[in-house]
Amino acid sequence: MRLFVPSIVLAIAYAIASCSARVVQYPSHIRVKRNSYIVQLHPTAQARCVQAIPGIQVSRHFDMFHGVAVSIGDSVHPSQVANIEGVKAVWPNRVFSLQYQNKTTNGSGEYLHQATKVHQAHTELGLNGTGIKIGIIDTGVDYTHPDLGACWKTPNCPWQYGGSYASDSLSPNDPPMDCMGHGTHVSGIIASRGDRVKGVAPQATLGMYRVFTCSSESADTNDANVIAAMEAAFQDGHDIISMSLGSETAWEEDPVAVLASKFVDAGVVMVVANGNSGASGLLTASTPAVGRNVISVGSVDNWNITSAHAIFTTHTGQHSVLFLPSAAPAPPFIIANNTLVVSPTDNTGSALACTNITNDLSGKVALIQRGECTFSEKALNAQNAGAVAVVIYNNVDGMVDMAFDSNILIPGAFISMNDGRMVEESIRSGRTLVRALESDLITVPSPSGGHMSAFSSLGPTAELGLVPLISAPGGNILSTYPQSMGSYTSLSGTSMAAPYVAGAVALLKQARPDITVTHIRELLVTTARPIADSSTGLVSNPYSSGGGLINIYDAIRARARIDPPLLSINNTRREHPGPINSYIRPINAYWEIHTLAIQNTDSAKSMRISLAHIAANSLTMFDKNGTLSQQLLTNQTMPTWPTNTSPVPANTLPQVLGIRGNTLVRPGQSTNITVFIAPPLGLPESERWFYGGFINFKLTWDGESTAFSHVVPYAGFNGDMRKLSVLASAPIGLPFLANSELEPIENVSELTISADTDVYLAVSLDLPTRIFAASIVDATNTTRGYLPLGYSEYVGRTLLDEAPYYTIPVNRTVFHDTQMTHSSELSAGSYHVHLKVLRPFGDPALESDFQIWDSDTFKLGD
Repeated sequence: MRLFVPSIVLAIAYAIASCSARVVQYPSHIRVKRNSYIVQLHPTAQARCVQAIPGIQVSRHFDMFHGVAVSIGDSVHPSQVANIEGVKAVWPNRVFSLQYQNKTTNGSGEYLHQATKVHQAHTELGLNGTGIKIGIIDTGVDYTHPDLGACWKTPNCPWQYGGSYASDSLSPNDPPMDCMGHGTHVSGIIASRGDRVKGVAPQATLGMYRVFTCSSESADTNDANVIAAMEAAFQDGHDIISMSLGSETAWEEDPVAVLASKFVDAGVVMVVANGNSGASGLLTASTPAVGRNVISVGSVDNWNITSAHAIFTTHTGQHSVLFLPSAAPAPPFIIANNTLVVSPTDNTGSALACTNITNDLSGKVALIQRGECTFSEKALNAQNAGAVAVVIYNNVDGMVDMAFDSNILIPGAFISMNDGRMVEESIRSGRTLVRALESDLITVPSPSGGHMSAFSSLGPTAELGLVPLISAPGGNILSTYPQSMGSYTSLSGTSMAAPYVAGAVALLKQARPDITVTHIRELLVTTARPIADSSTGLVSNPYSSGGGLINIYDAIRARARIDPPLLSINNTRREHPGPINSYIRPINAYWEIHTLAIQNTDSAKSMRISLAHIAANSLTMFDKNGTLSQQLLTNQTMPTWPTNTSPVPANTLPQVLGIRGNTLVRPGQSTNITVFIAPPLGLPESERWFYGGFINFKLTWDGESTAFSHVVPYAGFNGDMRKLSVLASAPIGLPFLANSELEPIENVSELTISADTDVYLAVSLDLPTRIFAASIVDATNTTRGYLPLGYSEYVGRTLLDEAPYYTIPVNRTVFHDTQMTHSSELSAGSYHVHLKVLRPFGDPALESDFQIWDSDTFKLGD
């Protein structure tokens, strides 16, 4: 398991009055820009009230957000900013990352457009995005690329708006040339005009707002840059703003999500990548995708993969094996000469190579199976044993993108389970060699084509909101790339899916110029197609796919509206179901009742309604003992019900029944349909299943034989979220007090913490929490204050691909307020750590709504 050690900076105490505004405290794993903050002002306040304070430098002004970005000196505490009259809230300037995965080479754009019916919108309806303005907030664009117009703000150029917002030292008027490639790739998905890559909306008018600097050592930006770019795009009057970036959280209470929601209220369509943390399971959607009424987008894998391949020479002959190379900074997987492949074992005797490898791998390529530890740990062990490269093969069907830590200096390749087993058998039977040349490319069908991408983040939000809203092609997508980097490449990520939806929305707005944001959201969701899961025989859970794969042709031609277009089930009750008690058993069951308004927008023909139900997979992150699933920890896949395509009892699937409502709707009229939804009652609540499905309305119009399908996705939790534990279950040893190596301290009762002793509280959160409070309590059971970094609000769950747990220093320093402004030093004596986290939907005023953990007693020395 990879350890995560955050930078620990102890706040400086100031004797000042209590703050009139809230200073947000992010937990230790959230990266922020040092001494940089986002300040929101009350509606009547002016920025000069902040500028007048010594030691505070205003770097950016925000209009729609109504605030400023500030830098403060070491002598100034953020609470002093919050205490300024007119300040509403203060946030640390958080770091954002791009939402993409890896690079291959792929060429199946036309098929993508047919699957989403973009091709029909182009050819049958003549739509191309003309007259629609799309703002893109990203890494910039190679505007000299011939497929992207080869121009910048000249007459008839697609690029009429944008600039550089990546750093305070750059002028917004500077052309946003892309040095990273991501923004150029995104731009091509939206509007490429070339023969090799065909954009979704090739005639749209574009703006690029660059928020990433070329000098950055990592693909990051921050809140201040993003807010400035968002406001510039809004001022330029874009109809649609596409954002393929995010920061880990499941809460919508952060400055970027708040601003995105404001833009939606003002009539701008906000399309945002949902995130790439699917390997960590549920509740992994990022911000601002979780913002209110934002169109959050999940990723579907491409139907074909064109990629590099390796030639394995075995005792049976030569075999061509497709691979996905490890992402940068690892070197490319190029092996010019035939090189011996071996299957090593570690010092525990395991072939999974999760500890030191005993074989001498000098000059050899290591073949290792996926599982039990990270890709980087396997590669590092192979590297330390002398391997010149590592090939990792899957332990389940399909292919996944693979990334290594920066200390991995050898190339890596990921191959399928079947190919890996073939090579493994060859090694046991005799000498096996491999070579891989940079120019060798092959095209094969993708075994996961048309399915949800494994990396795509899942909902729900922290308050059971349904995200993503919709899904689109995002896995292995060919698009434009800076000419200095090869002109074309394929990338994977929700970063690729979001611009696809942005382009599709442009076609919809071109066809329906007066359509509202609310109407766009409705049509995207209800005309989408639920995504089949061949492993279960059902469809993907809406917390994975939203409404399903975008179907823009049907959205444009739709003649019905359904409100609401989706149902987030977060208020379950135990009641008698009344008129459907013979259908839902047992009677004492959780159930929901909802009313859906269906409007016939055809002005001439009556519409008939028939109701059907499509059950989706149920998902959980937990084993039966309540601990985080070993399947999720080792294979990065979640337990799913059903487990296969065999028939299952009906009561283990969610159930929907329509009760009331007219089935004939006159032209221009509406009707209400009442539905009852019950969870999968046959699945134990103790296993914490998240269920869902689709209410499927088959609509036909007078004189027509073809029925049109409109779906309403629904999803919820099988039980009472308020009773769930937020803290990781005790059987896995968390929380615990850790030493400087972040190893558990065995005998806490014998521990004495002195000035030169580093001790940390290690905490893993299985669920997000509204309040996280870690304090220290003395021998008289009196709370003496919060630990440094010990109080945070709106904390996301621990992501397995980011950090196994959060760490908080334990020492003699305590803080006496949630703003971390008043501190003191504890005297020597006996103490223990008291941790409390608010359960889902809990009331902060009720102590009973908190989950509590207390450490053993330890001593603070002199």
